[in-house]
Amino acid sequence: MFNVYETIFGLKIEEVDPPSRWHEDVSLHVISDAQTGEPLGLAYLDMFPREGKFNHFAQFGIISGKRMKNNIYQRPTAALICNFPPPSGDRPSLLTYDNVVTLFHEFGPLPPHNSNRAEFTAFSGTNVPRDFVEVPSQTLEYWLESKAVLDSFAADYRDPSKKFPSDVLERIIESDRATIGTFYRRQLSFGLLDITLHSEYDPEMDIVKESNAILTKVFLPVPDDTSFVSYFGHLMGYDAGYYGYAWADVIAADMATVFENAPNGYLDTEAGMRLRKEIYEVGDSRDVNESIHAFLGRERSFSPFLKRIGVEE
Repeated sequence: MFNVYETIFGLKIEEVDPPSRWHEDVSLHVISDAQTGEPLGLAYLDMFPREGKFNHFAQFGIISGKRMKNNIYQRPTAALICNFPPPSGDRPSLLTYDNVVTLFHEFGPLPPHNSNRAEFTAFSGTNVPRDFVEVPSQTLEYWLESKAVLDSFAADYRDPSKKFPSDVLERIIESDRATIGTFYRRQLSFGLLDITLHSEYDPEMDIVKESNAILTKVFLPVPDDTSFVSYFGHLMGYDAGYYGYAWADVIAADMATVFENAPNGYLDTEAGMRLRKEIYEVGDSRDVNESIHAFLGRERSFSPFLKRIGVEE
């Protein structure tokens, strides 16, 4: 993954000894500009499960980028927290295809977090509109549908000449398309549930009954004695903004076409540097719609997303 990011974004990622860390499994990496050598930021990686650790996958900002009074830029620092299968004996940590998609997704915010040059913390890193914040992560998931990208790292660890089989990749993509309707019914039901609670709530509302009714109508029937809404953690942090996941998919599908049409596909350096300069570096210091237009070189289109989910216009 580091090699892929270094290639497309013009970066250099090096492991260094951390001056301090919260666990011996944690590693620290300096992200620099490959051409100038300028350090851009730091990334902690905490990749394996252990007792008492946060049991999901996420990226957390620790220090945000900003211009200091002395005109020096404060380099950002972030942590990637994951729970992948740990190595065992003479076996390295072996990841499924879905694991790798998760890895690329969760590492997605780190390049914008580290290459951002916004003057103020409020506009740097992941401090962008909530319905845009997932775009970098979801765009980078497309790299895993590229055989050229997979061939750069995905192989049998006992025999690196045995690459990820093309037919398996094709079947994975085909299976994703086969169930994508159900996936988006689920996403839309969560988005509608979120919006309903934030726009129509009153003290007399039976929240469990109302949420179950929305899920049943839009997604799949819900047993009356269950309460998904009690488990729906995105109601805090993504307040009235869960729809942003689906909206980000629309933008990401469009942005991915720039690489699909580039001479070197998803390993095209020119397209990668454009993504870095027009999306990542500016953050929210300009309207993200302007940034998307600058990257695409045209008006935004719904067509790539509709094509991806099998809907013909």
